[in-house]
Amino acid sequence: MRRPAGTSRAGFTLIELTLAMGMVTVVALSLYASLRIAFRASDSATAAVEPPRTAELAMEFLRTDLQNALTSGGVLAGTFEGTQSQDDRGHEADDLIFFTTSDGPDHVDGNGEIKQVELTVQTTPDGTDHVLVRRVTRNLLSEIQVDPDEEIICRGVSSLSLSYFTGSQWQDTWDSTQEDNTIPVAVEVTLELQRPTAAGGATGQDMRTLRFTRVFTLSCSTAAQDENVNTGELMP
Repeated sequence: MRRPAGTSRAGFTLIELTLAMGMVTVVALSLYASLRIAFRASDSATAAVEPPRTAELAMEFLRTDLQNALTSGGVLAGTFEGTQSQDDRGHEADDLIFFTTSDGPDHVDGNGEIKQVELTVQTTPDGTDHVLVRRVTRNLLSEIQVDPDEEIICRGVSSLSLSYFTGSQWQDTWDSTQEDNTIPVAVEVTLELQRPTAAGGATGQDMRTLRFTRVFTLSCSTAAQDENVNTGELMP
């Protein structure tokens, strides 16, 4: 049957529909590829920025604690003790106990008071990670033993190494009872973090170790004043 003159055809042919669907598919695949590349670039950027950001935040906590450390021998300020230690992997996991006026995370009503702080590396209860922990004992006059507040400073810790500056040399440990009840001029903190490489992906099978080092001067150190040390140019 012939189509009446002056009328237009309705719908599309099978070939036209196939071509249209093919073009839509090509455009969709191109958009997917572009988005996948963008998401992978974003993940790579985040993975690259995360370790130094985590280390910097942890170092900021340590800086506040150490720069507010008190000299030993006071009424509430006890000893400044830095010891060398290793974790269950055989990695450096130094421990430091001292007294400071820096803030505590859980009992803000006690901020401004003298507290005992311990910096240490410990294993998580499930044994899958090693974390840098800050233990704060707030009530130093309590007649009963008080459990310290524990705060995880950062995760994925490979090692923690501390060195102490006497004013003329660096040493690996510090015991204020053997140092005339003085605290060091400065403390060097070396923090190593373990993070998966790009090849390791989310499985964490292929790990890399990133090292971050900072030197913090202790404002209450009498050794710096006695020996006229230029703490702005400390080099381990």
